[in-house]
Amino acid sequence: MDVVGLTFGQFSLLDLIEAGLEVTGPADVTISTWSAGFYDVEAAQRFAQLGAIRSIRFVMDSSAKRGQATPVDVAGLFGAESIRVFRTHAKFALLRNESWDVVITTSMNLNLNPRCEQFEMTDDTDRADLFSGFVDELFRELPEGATGDRTVPEHLAFPDVDPQRSYRVGGRVATGPWRRGAPRE
Repeated sequence: MDVVGLTFGQFSLLDLIEAGLEVTGPADVTISTWSAGFYDVEAAQRFAQLGAIRSIRFVMDSSAKRGQATPVDVAGLFGAESIRVFRTHAKFALLRNESWDVVITTSMNLNLNPRCEQFEMTDDTDRADLFSGFVDELFRELPEGATGDRTVPEHLAFPDVDPQRSYRVGGRVATGPWRRGAPRE
């Protein structure tokens, strides 16, 4: 399964998670977000109470956002053991059970988003393992609950990457207005 799309606010990350759970059945859910709306966090709690979510983990940014649920709010609803807080802008969700390994990557936060946002939903064990492994490391290294810490993890057990580029960047960059029929550089 691989679904890619754009929305102008017709649906949210919460809607994608709910639609995914309708397909997968009860699953273990991980949500990484920069900000979260009160409605969305409370809806996730209702999903858990109804049995659609077997377990849930949150990774959230530690900065305060006006009118949004704070990490303290999330810890209050789901327990301090279910959240890790640090400096992040990553937005993704995992829905995993015995049959499914759904990864949702998106520009959406876990809140109302009345603007153009992109998403991709994929059922891919290797990709889910990558994201889940990252979150597992965060949960090992960072203290549980909403610490408000503005740091980044220091000891994640991920190997360093030496990027290899198969392209060369160079040449002259043209600036200014483009005219139809004018040669491009």
